[in-house]
Amino acid sequence: MKKLALFLVVLLFLGISSGCGKKQISLNPEKGQDITVLTMDGNLTSLNDDQQRELDIVMRWMDRDIIQSLNRSGFNATLIKKRNDYNKGMGKLLIIDVAAFNPGSRAARAFVGYGAGAASLDLDYVLLNDNGGELLRWKDGVGSSKGGTYCAQTLNRNAVAKVVHYVNNN
Repeated sequence: MKKLALFLVVLLFLGISSGCGKKQISLNPEKGQDITVLTMDGNLTSLNDDQQRELDIVMRWMDRDIIQSLNRSGFNATLIKKRNDYNKGMGKLLIIDVAAFNPGSRAARAFVGYGAGAASLDLDYVLLNDNGGELLRWKDGVGSSKGGTYCAQTLNRNAVAKVVHYVNNN
């Protein structure tokens, strides 16, 4: 019994000390800078009212999360909702546009499980410099059996890592 308890304590210690959990990606301290984020809902005309409402929920959650993630990574991040709200003094501009969204089925996720009713989210990204010149352009998409906000969380994590890597290396 003592061997089992010792084994579990060692396993727990190794898990904690080896960095289990989310890995934080940060800017080099000398590279800290302003960034502005513009999120757009992609004007997806094929969505019905319920799907559009679900997309609005996901977008509001995504907006808060991307700003918090960028700030934790060393940026001074600001969110805007219209391109006209951006000016040169606000740093780089990260534009995030929804390319496709499928909210899935909450009922299927709740009652069936096993990936049934999975949501999916595809986003287009553009990172611009202060003068409007394109620095990066990419697409990313993900699905989740846990819902749209989990898709947004994964995509935000990927985007922050990509932007931090670009800024640190350029």
